[in-house]
Amino acid sequence: MRKQTRPPVPAILQKNGERWTRQWVELRGKNPIAAFQWYQADGMSARTWLLPHLKDMTQGHCAFCDCFPLDDRSKEPIEHFKPKSDARFYAEAYSWQNLYYCCDCCQSSKRERWDDRLLRPDADDYSFTKYFVFDYTTGEIRANSRASVEDQSRAETTIALYGLDLSEKRLARRLELRKWQRSVDRRLDEWAYRDYLDTASRPSPPSQTVQEQPA
Repeated sequence: MRKQTRPPVPAILQKNGERWTRQWVELRGKNPIAAFQWYQADGMSARTWLLPHLKDMTQGHCAFCDCFPLDDRSKEPIEHFKPKSDARFYAEAYSWQNLYYCCDCCQSSKRERWDDRLLRPDADDYSFTKYFVFDYTTGEIRANSRASVEDQSRAETTIALYGLDLSEKRLARRLELRKWQRSVDRRLDEWAYRDYLDTASRPSPPSQTVQEQPA
């Protein structure tokens, strides 16, 4: 999960966000099983307006597993970090801080689940090595054993809910590393799993595992 910097709130949300939030809260209040649909502004859905801003934040990568590229035409690549269908978070449905560009695999894993320990990749104090380590031989991601008990718990929860250590994710990382090592094009943002590639390709990674750092 690569560190990100969230850009300012898009103008479309500054103008319409409160109204859209009010409409969604009222709709769910009347019908708790009402399906979520993005509201419209100037002939386009809020989803269409917001996608470019969220993609820029991650350079087109999934905010959680960092896969690349994503198909944002037929899928629903905007993730509501706090679930929009959860009554506790109805008011977060159009909150800029609650929206992330996200692949179908991570969304399918997390679904509408929530845990207060989940990590945000754009949190001010977030860094990959504070919470996670890779095993380069297997593609495994796990909690940094040198982190505090609380931080390890947060890392493990994030890995579990977003499916970051699924077998297909491990394989995808290993395959991407092989292609990266054979390629002459090393523009990192053009590749998936950037933290994995960046640290694995450094000279003599210690014991095939990224160096764990204390929190």
